[in-house]
Amino acid sequence: MKKILGFFVLLLSLNACDDGDFNIESFDFTTASTNSCNSGESGFFIYRINDNEALIIQIPENSFRNEITPPGVPRIINITGTNKVFYRLYNGSLSANVICNTIPPATPTVSTEWNAVSGDIEISTFVNKQVNETTNASEITGYTHTIVLRNVNFDTGNGNQQLFTELVFGDYVTSSFRQGNYNINITSCNIAPVGLDPIYDYSYLFKIPTTGPSTPANVPPQAMTLKIDPNLFVAEATSENNPPRTDIIDGDLNVLKIIYYGSSISSELLCANETPTPLEEFISEDGVTGISGIIEVRTTIEYEIPTDNLSPVIGHRHKITLKNVTMTKVVLPSQLPVSFNLGDVYEFGEFVINLP
Repeated sequence: MKKILGFFVLLLSLNACDDGDFNIESFDFTTASTNSCNSGESGFFIYRINDNEALIIQIPENSFRNEITPPGVPRIINITGTNKVFYRLYNGSLSANVICNTIPPATPTVSTEWNAVSGDIEISTFVNKQVNETTNASEITGYTHTIVLRNVNFDTGNGNQQLFTELVFGDYVTSSFRQGNYNINITSCNIAPVGLDPIYDYSYLFKIPTTGPSTPANVPPQAMTLKIDPNLFVAEATSENNPPRTDIIDGDLNVLKIIYYGSSISSELLCANETPTPLEEFISEDGVTGISGIIEVRTTIEYEIPTDNLSPVIGHRHKITLKNVTMTKVVLPSQLPVSFNLGDVYEFGEFVINLP
């Protein structure tokens, strides 16, 4: 009988529960990648294909949560009538269009199908980061879910079964939320009563990247907010002899957040504290003086004509720089934290406070 099956990295043990008519040696999907479909009656499933063979796992998409699992403690899903694992052999070469097509094509067709009747699906989740070696800034790019099948028993038809004690299916990668373009102006809230001249709250600053129809799906509506001690904004220029004013992230007066939302966000919503429920939120870790979580504010005089220091003075420009700030995902007590660093130097931005 033609050699059929083969799995990605390792097949520790293989025990047959049939009557001896089968001679299955291994599954061989070592060169295959994991892909997903999410359409039609079957809904979401992941699969690997090797020429005319396919190995398919059909479980809820939220089984691949972007939450890292503790070492040695995978997420376990029982194989049931709802959570399915099956192997298919087709009479011709396969492609994603064949596997995911809601209306099956005329060819190729399934010539052999094995359905798992019992066993466990183990999912271990790890975070993927990209690090800039020059700036030491890191970014979360996604999550890798390593999938292992334990004690999976296939119904091979005609009353026969095939038991695999351990089968390493392989990795499935999900994307994470990504930051938008924060190279934009700083905004603050107008706290003056309606009809009066603006009075801005300089203890709460924020930036909202623009999103639109062309924005990638993994760049949702979001905001970067900075609660900061307003005493850092003194109407006095800094210089070499008058160094920047400094403070540290402390979880109280000085707190930085990056918040991702499921719907649009605006300055009005942020200032009124009426934002949608966050999809995900990162908050700055407390800093250590001279080492991490450092805030620097440099101040220059703002002239009516910025390039002409002989024109009237209209206020002071304050430039905020953050150094070695680590952002940690807000999670439940039962979940493990995930962090990234904004880098050795992160330019939060600058803004002008006009003279009274």
